[in-house]
Amino acid sequence: MIKQLIAIALLSATSVTHASTSISKESTAETKENIQDIRTSNIYGDWLFKGNFKRNSFSAINPNYILTKGDSVNVQMWGGVTYSAKLTVDARGNIFIPKVGPIKIAGISNNNLNNVIAKNVSKVYKSNIETYVNLETSQYVKIFLSGLVENPGLYEGQSADSILRYLDQAGGVKKKLGSLRNIRVKRNNETIHTIDLYEFIQKGHMPTIQLRDGDVIFVEGKKGEIALEGSLGFEGKYELKNNTGNLHTILEASLIQDKATHITVIDSVFNENQTMKEVSAKQYSLAQIKTSNMSVSTGAKIKVSSQEKSKSISIELLGEHDSEFEIVLPWGSTLQDLLDTVTYNKISNKNAIQLFRHSIAKRQKEMLYASLATLEQNIMTTRSHTTEAANLRQAEASTILQWIEKAKLAEPKGQVLLPTGYNASNIILQQGDQVVIPSKRNIVMIHGEVMFPTAIAYESNMNVEDFIMKSGGSLSDLDNMNILIQKPNGDFLKVSNTNSKSIIQAGDEIFVLAEPDLKEWQMAKDIFQVMYQIAVSAALVVSL
Repeated sequence: MIKQLIAIALLSATSVTHASTSISKESTAETKENIQDIRTSNIYGDWLFKGNFKRNSFSAINPNYILTKGDSVNVQMWGGVTYSAKLTVDARGNIFIPKVGPIKIAGISNNNLNNVIAKNVSKVYKSNIETYVNLETSQYVKIFLSGLVENPGLYEGQSADSILRYLDQAGGVKKKLGSLRNIRVKRNNETIHTIDLYEFIQKGHMPTIQLRDGDVIFVEGKKGEIALEGSLGFEGKYELKNNTGNLHTILEASLIQDKATHITVIDSVFNENQTMKEVSAKQYSLAQIKTSNMSVSTGAKIKVSSQEKSKSISIELLGEHDSEFEIVLPWGSTLQDLLDTVTYNKISNKNAIQLFRHSIAKRQKEMLYASLATLEQNIMTTRSHTTEAANLRQAEASTILQWIEKAKLAEPKGQVLLPTGYNASNIILQQGDQVVIPSKRNIVMIHGEVMFPTAIAYESNMNVEDFIMKSGGSLSDLDNMNILIQKPNGDFLKVSNTNSKSIIQAGDEIFVLAEPDLKEWQMAKDIFQVMYQIAVSAALVVSL
């Protein structure tokens, strides 16, 4: 049965129309909703806490660090006396150097550490002594993480460690609830620092804080956020520090794209009677936003768009021809306008023009994900009535779920089928379209369930069965096979009479596919559907 499934997946690309029919309208609508949910679930800054801060402690102590008990210092003396040791500041705030005695260093800054110790050493050794001292590690402290963090609790680190390390140890700020802009460091129930992590993300600013045992890092709840979408590097939710935020600052932080020209602000406001909210939408040019001090409030949606209409489009012209590989045409040009500019050569196949479009590929990707999601849900929720059936289902599910992960990597090509007799004047080209002019091929390729998949020189007196026999014959009785022919333009034909000579032409490809037995696998029908979908949209073999 697995060989039969692999054979089904050997189909190559055909029209987007065929791919579209394999997905229900309900699945497509659900996919759109899922894509919208993914976009709006993005939160600006939620990429901070992925485990990279908690891995290492902060070792480069800043000059203004105030020494305290538990800190470690390296002391080196040379000249008349040689001495080297790693010393820890004791409970009284001292370190002890033989023959010099205790030296109090708690309370002094790291910047003055060397001078203080050198001065005390010089009281005993009057000359010919050099001293070098550096702070190696700060004191280890235990800090409470509280508020809207993923895993509140008591965490250990160095007193010089950034709050980012402690937050990362606690799993980061609680998504959708916790604030990245209002984080307080409290000592003895008093706030000693308030931190805005957007300052760190956007400017690299991070205050230097010396923590002590028992300090509390408290993450407040969000005070408000807005939604961003359109021509931006970031689309999703953006947190406001208070209830309002400067629009220009927000757009800069979200990396507005060069092509953007206009900003639409959609907000909810109370009516004159203050009894009900009404939706208000206003549009501004980007230039207006840059020169104003405009603010937006909680709940607003910001849409960034380009209102400039292109006057021309660029089309890639690939394949076998003697023209340029990039053609610029006026906006609204048709495929016929493009073909009129093409200089063909003697091996150009003008009867098999192919058209590929990015928007079609994106649509095919959406439909593929919808099918895979439905298949995955069916696998996880289908029940078995007996122990034997349950064991079979478990084995099937493991194999199919692995296949689904591979199938998600398929990238549809977005081919638009141009059937025989189409009118090129009716096909309006879009920016970024790819038009391919295949070369004439005097061969026929045979794939699938044959002894030797190969390419055979075309002969007009050979029928479909003759070509199959030239490749070693089918692996099973030919009457139990599905025979399909792919034309150079990407179209598929199902063969009912393998003795026909007229159906096969130079440049065709023959696919010999095993007839599937839908009774062997409970999910076979759904799997076949997705395999066909991948094959026709991506020309990709995803074997099971």
